[in-house]
Amino acid sequence: MSESARISSVTALRDLKVALSQFIEQINIAFASVDAEIGRMGQWLQQERPAYYKHAVRRAEDAVTRAKSDISRKQYMRAPEPVSVVEERKVLEKLKRRLEELQRKQEAVRKWAPRWEREAMMYKSTCRPLTEYVQATLPRAIERLEKMAVAIEDYLRLQASSPDLAPVDASAFGESWTDQPETVVLRSTVEKYAHLRAMIISLEAASELKPAPLETPWQAGTVSPSDAESIAKLSGADAPPGDDDLIFIAWRAVACEAVFLARRAESAPPRADGCTDSGWFVAPLDRPEQPGGYACTTIAAFAKLVPNIRAVLGLRPGSLAVLASGTVRSILDEGDRELWHSEAS
Repeated sequence: MSESARISSVTALRDLKVALSQFIEQINIAFASVDAEIGRMGQWLQQERPAYYKHAVRRAEDAVTRAKSDISRKQYMRAPEPVSVVEERKVLEKLKRRLEELQRKQEAVRKWAPRWEREAMMYKSTCRPLTEYVQATLPRAIERLEKMAVAIEDYLRLQASSPDLAPVDASAFGESWTDQPETVVLRSTVEKYAHLRAMIISLEAASELKPAPLETPWQAGTVSPSDAESIAKLSGADAPPGDDDLIFIAWRAVACEAVFLARRAESAPPRADGCTDSGWFVAPLDRPEQPGGYACTTIAAFAKLVPNIRAVLGLRPGSLAVLASGTVRSILDEGDRELWHSEAS
């Protein structure tokens, strides 16, 4: 049923439009500033500092070598008479301490460079939903506000010439300005889980992640040997990824007792590092839209962390599985047919 409104001014809509535009500008400036700082720090850790310490350590090593040579030369020149080299040894010890300090800093930079890159990727992944909201949803909102303002102005002009004109119909403005879908009551297992595929990490975000071992304990349990044997016999379990293929994991999934595993239907383009994207993505079943950042590891490393999971990972592209407390609750194939169902214990 449509709703009506009596409006005498569009000032509020114009003000809101300006405020949203200013907000978008401020957010974009903030993102650009942070991205620039992240880039500067990354360059400092990955290029500037390594080059500096490489030359500094070499110079310090040369200085230590010269100091040792000075001591040896002085002792040789005065032989067989004893000669004091106390001051020279003090200089040598000072140079050695300087060399050790530079080597420690060089090692610290070597450790921090990949860690900084990993943290930067996690930050970008975490901020991606906000970035997309600011760059896509809010501009649509501004366009909608402009259409609403124009419609109201047209209505007010008509009303001025025709006082008996009916109030403006709010439905003329279209759907909600955020274009958010209404809440749907989930009934079947398919309706309950199929939408989770939309949460799979984007190809762009996945391409930026580098594989690393997962050292955090896994909370969702593993697949029982009997279930693994049965799952491996399913009609859709004939596309196992390679041991070195990559699997992507939302950080929150590691600490959750219920997760879903979804395999992207489309193939990923070749990665710059030569690794192969398996298409598999793991995320928490609860609030999957809040991944808490992303990690990337190999199929072999993930299978070591979650025994018997290879049976699930052999499912075809487009498949989806739900794992909770060591029980595979459901498996959907690429056509949303439920191949597996297990009630909660």
